Amino acid sequence: MPRQKSHNNQPATQWELPPGSHVWVYLRHSPGDNQTIDSQASGMRDWCQENLWIIDRTFIDEAIEGSREDRPQFQQMMALSRQQPRSSDGIVIWSFSRFARDQLDSQFYKSDLRKRGFVVLSRTDEIPNNEVAPLIEAFLDWKNQRFLDDLSTDVKRGLTYLLEQGFWSAGYPPVGYQIEKVSLGLRRNGHPRLANKLIKDDAMEERVSLAWSMKLHQNASYSSIHEATQLFQRRQAYTQFFSNLLYAGIVEREGKRYPLDWQSGARFCEPYVTLEDFERVQQNRRNRVISVVAPRILSSTYLLTGKLICGVCADGGIHSTVVGGIDRHRYQYYRCCAKASVRHFICALPNIAAWKLEGPILQFIKDVVLTPDYLQAEIDRINSSLRDSQKDSDSQLRQAEVVVKDKKHRLETLVQLISRKGMTVILEQQYDELNKAWQEATLHFERLQVQSKQAYTVPSLQIDVERDLPLIIQALESGPIQERKAFLGYFVDHVMVYPDRAEVYFTFRLDALQIGLKDSESTQYLHSYGTENYGRQTQ
Repeated sequence: MPRQKSHNNQPATQWELPPGSHVWVYLRHSPGDNQTIDSQASGMRDWCQENLWIIDRTFIDEAIEGSREDRPQFQQMMALSRQQPRSSDGIVIWSFSRFARDQLDSQFYKSDLRKRGFVVLSRTDEIPNNEVAPLIEAFLDWKNQRFLDDLSTDVKRGLTYLLEQGFWSAGYPPVGYQIEKVSLGLRRNGHPRLANKLIKDDAMEERVSLAWSMKLHQNASYSSIHEATQLFQRRQAYTQFFSNLLYAGIVEREGKRYPLDWQSGARFCEPYVTLEDFERVQQNRRNRVISVVAPRILSSTYLLTGKLICGVCADGGIHSTVVGGIDRHRYQYYRCCAKASVRHFICALPNIAAWKLEGPILQFIKDVVLTPDYLQAEIDRINSSLRDSQKDSDSQLRQAEVVVKDKKHRLETLVQLISRKGMTVILEQQYDELNKAWQEATLHFERLQVQSKQAYTVPSLQIDVERDLPLIIQALESGPIQERKAFLGYFVDHVMVYPDRAEVYFTFRLDALQIGLKDSESTQYLHSYGTENYGRQTQ
């Protein structure tokens, strides 16, 4: 409240400031707003002069949205308003939309100020000084937020439309792409309407392609890729780089993929990798994570230990593993852990004989996976990866040679300049930096030369499938338990166990193959669902 009473000796209301009152002025300007801070400040000075108010301080937040609560000047004003004694009578603003766009924030902060005795007035919002004022002000707060919500909806609709038409609607394009302006007709004022189309950046194309090739075929580390390509200043940036589906020609926005017919092969822009290769890279990245296996799992004598998950509990929102057990008759079975550990939870999964789960899974692997066709395909894939690795080594070597020549040329140019002008402190510093960069580039080039020679000496994988296949099957059936578990883990990712079936998720693609294997002495069914895993190396 103002420190003095009105002229009729009645207490001033919270919507009235008498002449001579001391005020603070708060101004805010949104990004891209046509109205500038200068015009707001000039209008507020004139308004305060007309009402004979004294401006003690002005708080300005420029180019900041009203929906944000963390505006520096706004928060400073609120902090000063909590000091005692109160140093101002009121706070005047251009409009309540400048104060805050969020309805809850606007009402909260205005109520806080008024409870501390401040009068909060708007220059452009016509609010009467009577009992209807709170209702009018609440409506204006709702209107301001509604405007923001409608604007957000319209902007998202426009951006979505551009994406559906194949135009880039975000900001700066990712590394490896550049924007090409495309005309979409004319605006109402006659100016051309332009949209952004993504095309490959010729200057970066070779290095971006090399980075994806190294990750795809070698599962190279970020450090190795950074040394070979120098795409970013920080190695952490490669995490987002290899997670961006745009390099496969597909844009992800709010859970949707564009173009909408991407499953039919349509692409938003020219890709650097295929969608299948992109998924291989994601699996390669997961394979680089060092997983910790509990000692109990390592020492277990049950073949499927660590692979089984209770499907009944999973449907109920509880993650529970299925572990091995043995009764007093030395009868081996698998049981759900949640039955005894989760209170008031009843799991319908019965104890399942070990042979009823292990037998169908082993039989399926022998019938479908351990076949001459599959093994020959795996051998061909490995040999193809070896050939691709040799090609990548050549590409890295050429790129490193270009870098060495560039560093050497820049160093020689600087030496010539020093010979003409003489040595100075700045030139000496530049010489040290260039000389160090040239030596590092030369060392990297020599290291790649050695790696390239080694790549050509790696022999291709030669296996007699017809001869070695029976030995592999024999090892899976009757070898040491630890070797059998390790061999099985190469194919099986995890198994969801239900009372009437088991769903096996393999570590490789089976092209949506689903089969049922029924044991002659049980009612257990086995269904398999292929999942992606192209890089099987572990680190």
